[in-house]
Amino acid sequence: MAVDELAASLLYQVMALAGEVTGRMHDGLERLELTGPTANLLWILDPDAEPQPLRKLAALMRCDPSNISLLSAQLEERQLAERRPHPRDGRVRTLVLTAEGRNVREQLLAVVARHSPFAHLGDDEQLLLRSLLAKALAHL
Repeated sequence: MAVDELAASLLYQVMALAGEVTGRMHDGLERLELTGPTANLLWILDPDAEPQPLRKLAALMRCDPSNISLLSAQLEERQLAERRPHPRDGRVRTLVLTAEGRNVREQLLAVVARHSPFAHLGDDEQLLLRSLLAKALAHL
């Protein structure tokens, strides 16, 4: 297989997986009353890590900071998260999960695990795939 064909094939497979995961998760997100973007933001808010600046969240989600403001407001309206000053730099705003937000995030992760197309892969295969995907993402 030529290099261009291989790259195209890999990209096709990644896109097909993304589409499949989106479809599989639709009902679970509906039950949690989350949209795809609010679920993505909720997912990346690690409750055990230092709060991330809103701009960093925008970069992680590859969107405009104004979109993060809108999504943050939606999560705040449902009392799943709240915007707070950064612990080390009060000029910077962060988004922090509330207790209810942590609960809904756990439910979201359970939905993701139940609908994972990787469930049939063994632990070693999943670790290898995670490593390869991390390497690919690191070069974006």
